[in-house]
Amino acid sequence: MWTVSLINNTNPIQSINFSDGLPLEAVRGGAGNSFRLIVNGFGFLDFTDTGHQPGGSGYWQLNLNGNIYWYDGQPAIPIIINNDGTFFVEGAFSGFLIPLPDLNSQDIAVMDWLMENNYVPYQHIPDEPGKTTEQLQALGLQYFPFTTASFELAMAVYDWTTADFTRIQFMQLFMYTDVSGCPLDMASIAGGIWSSNWGTYNPQNKDYMNEYMMQPAQSLQEVQTQLSQVVTPLRDSNDAEVRLLTAALSSLPRTSCLSVPMLYSGQVDISNLGTEHFATYFMEFPYNSNPGTPLQMPLSEALETFIVVGKTLTLKGLMSFTNSQQDAMHYSNGILVEVSPPAGSVVWENATYITPLSDGPEKIEYLYHPGSAFGITNIQTIIVSGKSIVQISVLAL
Repeated sequence: MWTVSLINNTNPIQSINFSDGLPLEAVRGGAGNSFRLIVNGFGFLDFTDTGHQPGGSGYWQLNLNGNIYWYDGQPAIPIIINNDGTFFVEGAFSGFLIPLPDLNSQDIAVMDWLMENNYVPYQHIPDEPGKTTEQLQALGLQYFPFTTASFELAMAVYDWTTADFTRIQFMQLFMYTDVSGCPLDMASIAGGIWSSNWGTYNPQNKDYMNEYMMQPAQSLQEVQTQLSQVVTPLRDSNDAEVRLLTAALSSLPRTSCLSVPMLYSGQVDISNLGTEHFATYFMEFPYNSNPGTPLQMPLSEALETFIVVGKTLTLKGLMSFTNSQQDAMHYSNGILVEVSPPAGSVVWENATYITPLSDGPEKIEYLYHPGSAFGITNIQTIIVSGKSIVQISVLAL
């Protein structure tokens, strides 16, 4: 266990917080825990406890933004934060703070507009307890105190954990990313909305259609007509929300690879999509350059072309993971992805634990950022509870 003894320089930092919400001087530690120090205006300093490691100058080991700190007992770690984005641990080493994310004022304004017009968050969540505005405001101040847009960042993460994730996914997945302007596969988006049918999440439900800026529909043609009318504001606002969500994910604390050695994702995680839609999750999908061609491919064909051992997959949008195969199988529609961190990694760099901001407190979720890359290490068919599943093992890059 350890504490922090912060020594400011001649230009005192206005505000410094730990992401756990506890006082700066609180005792922290425990092998497998990672804590993020938020230095407003400058960046982040991650304290990741790797526990007892033999062969060092102390019994216990901490990793501070990639630098090793050895200790015994319960030290007060003396740290100087400099105004150039660097830090110094007295008697040990210096290093760089992780930069704060860039936030676009227009994106923040769009998120405010979405909330003012009741498009965000999902209205009348039927299955989860949800969070109040006051709770999200408090969580925003805890995790994102470096910006006046802390509430908007918290809302972006929270909104993903509601049924609004389908809107975010459809608009990201069904996009021809290898064409200038990234046109949309409008037929696939409309088909995805129309075929939605889990509980109240269906095209006849007012709240479900509201997330797409539409009214309840009785036919696919109605969905297609409405989509053509709202696609510009829908896409623009969705893109703004994804940028805020990505910024929030980069700001939240990291997860130690010691505590979570592997992550699992049941795919395709939108239940009305089939395995033929798995290919479109990735930048390498060859149809990304063919507007007019439906963004789908039989899984067997994808496994013979670009989803093969030795190849790299890069996410077009976001992908949810959990920390157990059993939980991931709850969302699987025929595919299980398991990801390992790179050898020697201390934390999961691009997978962010978002359960504290979720609408369901029991829903363990790690969210991978857009643009995250994976190397395929193995593909096999396994049987889980009598069901044939394609298991794709990847290494985070």
